[in-house]
Parts: sequence; C-alpha cells; structure tokens
Amino acid sequence: METVERYRPWIILGASVIALLIIAFVVAATIWSWWPVVVDIVLVITALLSLIMLGFLTYATITLIRTIQGTRDEIMPVLESLKETTSAVQATAKATSAFGVAPSVRTASFVVGAGEIASTILGRGRPRKRAEKRQQRRQEIEREMAAGGTTDDTR
Repeated sequence: METVERYRPWIILGASVIALLIIAFVVAATIWSWWPVVVDIVLVITALLSLIMLGFLTYATITLIRTIQGTRDEIMPVLESLKETTSAVQATAKATSAFGVAPSVRTASFVVGAGEIASTILGRGRPRKRAEKRQQRRQEIEREMAAGGTTDDTR
C-alpha cells in the first residue's frame, strides 16, 4: 500500500502524458488525413494478435487431449486390477460360505436337534410348546396378584 502511495504522482503523470499523446495523434491524423492508414495498421495488428491467440488455444487444446489420454491410459489398468480384486473377494466369500459357515451351521443344528431328541426319548426333558409357556406365565402372574405383590414383567 505504501508503494502505491509513493508512486501515485508518477502514475498520474504517465497516464496524463499518454492521454496527451493520443489526443495529439488524433489531431495530427485528422489534419494530415492518416485515418485510412491507421485503420489498416490497427486491422493488421488485430489479425496478427488473433492468429497468435488461436495458436495458443490450439496448443492448449492439444495439451488437454494428451492429458486426458494419459489419464485414461493410467486409470484403465487400475480399474482392471480393481475388477480382478472384486472377483477374488467374491470367490473367497463363496468358498468360505460353502466350506466354513454352512457345514458349521449344519453340524450345530444337527447336534442341538439330536440332543433334544435324546432328552425327549430318555425322559429327561419334556418339549414345551409356546402355548404351554404362556399358560404357565399367566398362572404365575395370577398367583403374584392374588398374593398382593407386584408383577415382574421382565421374564
């Protein structure tokens, strides 16, 4: 900020000089009829600048296309690797399910079922149905209410 304040008078002086030169040129071009030549020079300079900018734009477009192609060439192997990894994980999950989880579940259910059958046949246990359990719970609640206690519904 301090630098701008220090150079402000010089900036104003330079802008004033440029403005005076432009006014002097306009007056001189009008007096000596230079306007057709000035217009031609301005048009040539404008055309040259347009060609230069078109060249830079073409270069930028070519660079962008090369960058996109390079990125695609780098991403495709990564995507293929990801596809292979996904297939391997799916195959591992299927094998684990088929050889690990399913036999364990079958064995556990067989053991529990065999234990229930054995306890029923040997007379140690009696299979209860849900209706019997509900009836027993209802009777317990009625006994507690008749005794004047509170019910314990947490069971």
